[in-house]
Amino acid sequence: MDSPDVIVVGAGIIGCAVARELARRRLRVLVLDRQEPGKEASWAAAGMLTPAAESAEALPLVPFAKASLALYSEFIEQIEQTTGRSTDYRREGALEVFFGEGAEERRAEWLATVRATGFEPEPLSAADLRRMEPALAADAAAGALLADEGAVDNRLLSAAVAEAARREGVEIRAGVEVTRILSTGGRAAGVETRQERHAAKHVVVAAGSFTSQIEGAERYAPTIPARGQMAALRPVSMPVRRVVRGPAYLVPRADGRLLVGATVEHVGFEKAVTPGGIGRLLTDAVRMIPALAGAHIVETWSGLRPDTPDHLPVLGPTDVEGLWFATGHFRNGILLAPATARALGEWIAEGKTKMAVEPFSAMRFVNRAKSVAR
Repeated sequence: MDSPDVIVVGAGIIGCAVARELARRRLRVLVLDRQEPGKEASWAAAGMLTPAAESAEALPLVPFAKASLALYSEFIEQIEQTTGRSTDYRREGALEVFFGEGAEERRAEWLATVRATGFEPEPLSAADLRRMEPALAADAAAGALLADEGAVDNRLLSAAVAEAARREGVEIRAGVEVTRILSTGGRAAGVETRQERHAAKHVVVAAGSFTSQIEGAERYAPTIPARGQMAALRPVSMPVRRVVRGPAYLVPRADGRLLVGATVEHVGFEKAVTPGGIGRLLTDAVRMIPALAGAHIVETWSGLRPDTPDHLPVLGPTDVEGLWFATGHFRNGILLAPATARALGEWIAEGKTKMAVEPFSAMRFVNRAKSVAR
């Protein structure tokens, strides 16, 4: 490739989706990653597509998450048509299930929170739950259906997005660790790796939890890793049709596996699987679906989600002209890939974006540090 217009640092689903979007806008794009594309958080996720807020801290994310879910079917169609690859994309809804004593009260609290953000889940009785998912435990006493939610096989999708980016002309180089952002005269000039320098007018940092280890990026995106442990079971027959959330979450796959997730642990860059973490997940899974006690454990793994101090993404331009961020997506990288790609594509190619991204400014941590210093 001739000197690129844009260097994207990071080849996870976010980096490759952004790169593909930019290439479709006739920009020359080079993607650099410290390892194989899509083999960090994108590979380790469960692929749930749920825009509802998991906590009060996530409320600012809801409009952007809704917008991204609205883009998903078109995004998947384009990726699958371009590559000829299936991504096991499903929109069969998701069940939120409450077990045991006090289930209806806990559901009422949950419904109030979810409805306050504009969602209208359908309340379900114990009989409704058993009709929809007969394998649920006998004390599944109350629940709700979020009909528009779904899931995608994140491993298949990440590989397909990287391939789609290549077919649009993006060059992806694996095993290239970016160590520093280069700038001169207040504007981006490229990046420095452990081997050499690469020049470009625009740099998009999409390096996930490793962003804060890149010199020149850490002040904008002080990311930290949040380890998530998961397991995959192979039951004799698939016990659920759709995503089911309770003490754990269960995500069925077309290949007969059932994913069980996930822990959230701030233990640094220690990507490990522990008896305590996996043990809790399996206990919770059997609590929800007793028949899983006889399922085979076919895989266990962990990944490092890119968390930030306020648990929100870092998106958009900085005070260095041509330096952009698309990182810190925490537990929502798979869901937010289409909207993030659209926002960065509009910003870089058109100078502004129509996406609702104000809470995620790439300048917010810099500005807060300046305010504290005063």
